[in-house]
Amino acid sequence: MSDEGGAEMTSRRRLHSAPAAPLDGEDLLCQILVRIPPLPSSLPRAGAVSKLWARVAADPGFRRRFLAHHRKPPVLGVFEKLGQDLVFSPILDPPDRIPPGRFSLCPEQEASFTHWTLLGCRHGRVLAIGSFSRHATLLVFDPVSRGRSYVPVPMDFRFNLCNVRGTVLCAAGNGEGHVHGDCHSGPFKVVLLGTRSRQEPAMACVYSSETGVWGPLVSTAEPCGAPVSRFPCTLIGSALYWWLNDSEDAMLEFDLDAQRLAVVRRPIFAGIGSSCIRIIRAEGGGVGFAVLVYPSFQLWGRKFSSDGVATWMLQRIVNMHEVIGLPSGIETRNEAIVGYSEDADVVLISVSTKQEHSTKHQHSAFIVQLDSMQSRELSRSFLEHSYHPFAYFYTAGAVQLPMVNS
Repeated sequence: MSDEGGAEMTSRRRLHSAPAAPLDGEDLLCQILVRIPPLPSSLPRAGAVSKLWARVAADPGFRRRFLAHHRKPPVLGVFEKLGQDLVFSPILDPPDRIPPGRFSLCPEQEASFTHWTLLGCRHGRVLAIGSFSRHATLLVFDPVSRGRSYVPVPMDFRFNLCNVRGTVLCAAGNGEGHVHGDCHSGPFKVVLLGTRSRQEPAMACVYSSETGVWGPLVSTAEPCGAPVSRFPCTLIGSALYWWLNDSEDAMLEFDLDAQRLAVVRRPIFAGIGSSCIRIIRAEGGGVGFAVLVYPSFQLWGRKFSSDGVATWMLQRIVNMHEVIGLPSGIETRNEAIVGYSEDADVVLISVSTKQEHSTKHQHSAFIVQLDSMQSRELSRSFLEHSYHPFAYFYTAGAVQLPMVNS
């Protein structure tokens, strides 16, 4: 063997036998902490361990890594309108359970905002429409900071406020690589959708908090032929989708990038009530549907051929008895999908059950993760069909950590 070859082998042996350089203590801690569950109490509790842990947990760079690692925020609770109150109902257990009053909005706090309707909840904000000082106004409420923004309703949408739909989203939308964690502190967009009648086209408009103005009015090329559902719309990529009531095979699609509003075809779900169907982000990232035909749960997705022809496909059928843990012989009724969050990829399901030899039905609610089909029973019931799940990376006290010993 040549001297050169022997030297190379010796060098390789040294390389493999040399001990690995130890990771920097703080870097190793970051790698550990970034994997803890993204629940409200996680970072504050970690920060209470020592000054080093507190410094790492409060570092903005670590927070960005933490959000990017988990990507899907937890569902903290749901928003709903009860009387004139905007009520937040937590669904997590202690110590992650957020007191209802922390995020709720009471009429005495907003006395001049009357006759309002809850429209949407997304990216750390809640959108409502109503009258403020006798003018049609939108309220954008930030539950985390308790901040409020008021946006005048455009004249084209004041014809019938009860027939106006809308949603709020952060200005970044669902852009590639963006994680919705601190969106409540940045700019936002409001989207309004309205229809005058079944015989007229639907119209949409987008407001930007960065410019403070509404964009141009966008209309469908054809009438909707059906009223727009009160169900919250679904954001998939750069498009928003609304369910149309009384339509066999149509829904509304608003492409935010192309500024195009269109009536598009969907699958026909004959004999299935709209309360058991929800527009979702399908496997692969496109638009899809979750369909509850108890005891089965169907997941649909849309595929495009090379020439652009869309085909709807049934991607999965799941036995809901196995998912939510109910006995197969139990009597059920009034099954419904009562909420959906595309950010967390979860649905809220309500089921009324009756045990054998019992005459009373019991209402049960479950939150189901769509990709894993893991579920958790909730401590409260949901009797309506249009709740607004609030999914967010909320770390109460993560900025102002308590004093700790080193």
